[in-house]
Amino acid sequence: MPLILVPLLLCLDQAVKIWAVAHLAPGVPHPFIPLLNLTLIYNTGAAFGLFPGGARILVVVSVVVGFGILYYLSRHRLPLLQQVAFSLIAAGALGNAIDRIGRGSVVDYLDTTGTGWGPFDNFPIFNLADACVVVGVILLLLPIRRRKW
Repeated sequence: MPLILVPLLLCLDQAVKIWAVAHLAPGVPHPFIPLLNLTLIYNTGAAFGLFPGGARILVVVSVVVGFGILYYLSRHRLPLLQQVAFSLIAAGALGNAIDRIGRGSVVDYLDTTGTGWGPFDNFPIFNLADACVVVGVILLLLPIRRRKW
């Protein structure tokens, strides 16, 4: 059932990116809500600005990871939390792959810089797909914390 998250998040991710490209000036912060600005940038690297200029290899990695996870989910019965986590990661990987294939870079727009939000005050600009990957990984790690070593 959580597999439905993947197409829903892909559509939402792409819709917001299309809106951001049409309505935001690159590099100009627009206050959105407290602690969050909207700032359009084009990222040629990985999430959060890592590996700049690595779009070609990242396309392959993102597509393999995204579809690999979908294949894995279709073949295995997993607890609900793991299904949701893997669905978030797949949606994030595929959402950014769509950008890399279609634009040659990823559209990022969520910006906490200058908001006074503690450790996130100088955080790289990111997008919904990046957030999906991070939240998915955190959800996968939650059960590990509960295990006794």
